[in-house]
Amino acid sequence: MKYLNKTVLPLAVAGMSMFSGHLGAQFLGGSRLKNDEDGPKGQFMVYGSLDYSKITTPSSSSSTVSSAPIGLGYFINNNDVIGVNYAYSQNAVDHNVVYKQNEAGIWYSPSLTLGKYFLLIAQVDAHYVWGQQVSGTADSMENFNGYRLRAYPLIGIVLGGGWALKFKFAELSMLQTKTKQEGWTKSYVAGISGSTFGVGISKNLDFRKKSKKDDN
Repeated sequence: MKYLNKTVLPLAVAGMSMFSGHLGAQFLGGSRLKNDEDGPKGQFMVYGSLDYSKITTPSSSSSTVSSAPIGLGYFINNNDVIGVNYAYSQNAVDHNVVYKQNEAGIWYSPSLTLGKYFLLIAQVDAHYVWGQQVSGTADSMENFNGYRLRAYPLIGIVLGGGWALKFKFAELSMLQTKTKQEGWTKSYVAGISGSTFGVGISKNLDFRKKSKKDDN
């Protein structure tokens, strides 16, 4: 728990401080919508992506199927979204699955508007992780579980009709898992690279009843 607290605090501070300060907004030339302005407050948002890759050599082949977190969120105001999400990944070698992982949890995302069609977005995820992997000493699969903490920035492009493209270009994360045989294993990601870049799409949904305009 002591280690978890030391890890959660830097990640939370990193994610929250990306865009929440007024100085950051002024420096980036962005702004946060006011509550009385026309915006997505009270709407829901769904988002996600699906990736597939395959490597084939003369002697073997390997493939990876993964979904970036597929999520459902709610706009608590015109700029901030909270919600739940789920992600899945699977690795196979010579058509045999050697690793599969699930993760689910909560997320928070503040944003800044950059003109009419662009958004600068931050997101912080806290996930429970579980799955199976091939044991190093046997051909059987062994179970593992743990948690992932992650913070990352995105650029959003507004397409209209509630649709938007989201481009992730960096990441700060920590994944910690354990098995009965090996105990805890920790891995970290920090910076900008091909593995931290991703593209997704989102759609805002408004279930509120529209009030009829007074024509008089």
